[in-house]
Amino acid sequence: MQFDLIVIGSGLGGYKAATIAAGLGAKVALIERDLPGGNCLNHGCIPKKTLLNIASLIGKANALVGRGLMGPINGDFKAAMAQKNAVVKGLRDNFSVGLKHFGVSVFYGEASFIDGHRVRIRHLTPQTEPLHATLDLEAARIIIATGSKPKELSICPTDGRVVANSEEFLSRLDHVPRSVLCIGGGAIGVEFGFMLHQFGAKVHIVERGDRLLHQARNMADRACGALERRLGHLGIEVSKNLQVVSSRVGKDGVHVAFNRGDIACYDYVLVAVGRQPNTQGLGLEKMGIEVDAEGFIPTSAYLETCVSGVYAVGDVKRSAMASPMTASVAQYDARVAATNAMKGNGLRANYFKVPYMIHSALEMACVGFSEEQADCAGFSEEVARSSLRASGKAHACHDVDGHIEIVHDAETGQLLGGSIVGQEAGEQIHMLSAALFSRQGMQFFKDMAYGHPSWSEEMETAVDTVFSTFSKSGNNDFCSSIFAGD
Repeated sequence: MQFDLIVIGSGLGGYKAATIAAGLGAKVALIERDLPGGNCLNHGCIPKKTLLNIASLIGKANALVGRGLMGPINGDFKAAMAQKNAVVKGLRDNFSVGLKHFGVSVFYGEASFIDGHRVRIRHLTPQTEPLHATLDLEAARIIIATGSKPKELSICPTDGRVVANSEEFLSRLDHVPRSVLCIGGGAIGVEFGFMLHQFGAKVHIVERGDRLLHQARNMADRACGALERRLGHLGIEVSKNLQVVSSRVGKDGVHVAFNRGDIACYDYVLVAVGRQPNTQGLGLEKMGIEVDAEGFIPTSAYLETCVSGVYAVGDVKRSAMASPMTASVAQYDARVAATNAMKGNGLRANYFKVPYMIHSALEMACVGFSEEQADCAGFSEEVARSSLRASGKAHACHDVDGHIEIVHDAETGQLLGGSIVGQEAGEQIHMLSAALFSRQGMQFFKDMAYGHPSWSEEMETAVDTVFSTFSKSGNNDFCSSIFAGD
């Protein structure tokens, strides 16, 4: 069967790549070997966000006991998991609607390359009609979007029962353990650790590095420190510069030894030490595509592999510019790769443009350069700040923990990036992202008309001091934002 583009993998990156290319007029085939929607819909973003929303509401409600609410409010974990399953199933059942609207043909089975333009699908499921033993597809362009899976930790192997990874946790856990060890202080560790605490577990997060969220390079140190303090205030133990050296599953729980010599026993261990790409079985060697030492597919800045016309997006690739393994990046990659595949290589991936978001004891988000990165890039960096303790909305919502940081060049006022900590940070960050793309630069925040009370009006508050300083110096001309015109 002949197509203009074949996309392998139906997670967020694959789905978006297929619909974007189809919107550009391409005849597209999308191949999925497992559940429609891939990891993001079934084992990642959507189920996690559903549970985190409930976990956050528990905390918000209990904070208002005696201030208009009667309580305490307790979480019902089994009901929350049932709600999570219902949300996922509802979205999965409607997965094909958008694809059908764009005319994308969907095939379910295991894909492997025959050569640089042909893909063979084996083990087709009844979802693909008519049913064949194998099916060969051909296209001038191919996008690999096969995603990733949780990394294993040899010293603490998962069993899906008392030692589990994030996917096993979201699909198998049916009760709240009394005590939980989260190995890894990255996004999964701090999000799942917070979630379990809100439902009644005693949680210990262990991070081998010197700060939480070490993989989020543009998340400000101040933001990570604020999250650590909030976790501590809730009663969640956080240990940095600490490593697990051995583990043993016993009748009374999981016995874990640490590099400082101490041993502890937990009812449940969540292994959250990162993810590894899904490249096995694709037949990449038939085309001369070699994966790197960690199994990633190397790509150019255009997200094209060493084989002309074959692209890779999301968690499965390692591009010329390092990127975090997030759904936001996969969605961004989809636009870059699909556009380049259909129109020729013109878009370069730049991951400073992609917002990074965390929903834990604090909601956090960042985009562009952090203060530290701006300094390394040679700017005369300066940070404009606004604390939510001065926000009317924050006081009205009884949650004043948080701040806004806007990074700019002190000499020119050029907007470079920033971070947001506090409620709705994941939504507010898009305003900062829009400003980064604007030729108005910092002036973007002053030209806006804000609703009051609102979270977003604190953006203007943050830059007021900068404008005052520039005005007194007689310089009212701010440089365009760093990504203006990109």
